[in-house]
Amino acid sequence: MEVTVGKKTDTLKFNYKALFNANKDYSTYDANNNNMGDGATNLFTRILTGDTAVIIDIIKVAGGFGKISDDDLFDAVDEITEDGAKIDEVLAELKDELKNSGFFLKSITAQRDAIAEALPMIKSKEQTDEIKQQVTAIEHILKLLNENL
Repeated sequence: MEVTVGKKTDTLKFNYKALFNANKDYSTYDANNNNMGDGATNLFTRILTGDTAVIIDIIKVAGGFGKISDDDLFDAVDEITEDGAKIDEVLAELKDELKNSGFFLKSITAQRDAIAEALPMIKSKEQTDEIKQQVTAIEHILKLLNENL
């Protein structure tokens, strides 16, 4: 997918650099402030849930534009989505790009497998309201990943 940000047009590349940046910038952190390396999965899940703000984050990691203003990013999203008329098509194309990238697919699949492995351990904990909410959210994410990979 080609994107114009400011006066520069570039093709989004879903290579190792993009994966590295996704995991660096969009991963969650554990209680010890360790990067969980799940940024690619987080971006993919956000696409699956229809989070339109993910388009900007994907442009940042896959575009190679360097420092860019929010206004230039907003204009780029307006342009590629034709002012929102093609938002679903753009999200579908980005989903396919992530799935077709060997780097992203490997990372997302590994995260999905780790989530599936951890779920029984989480379910075995005392079922407080917080744990029940976590289990529900994790099951939903796991279902989305399984249906879309």
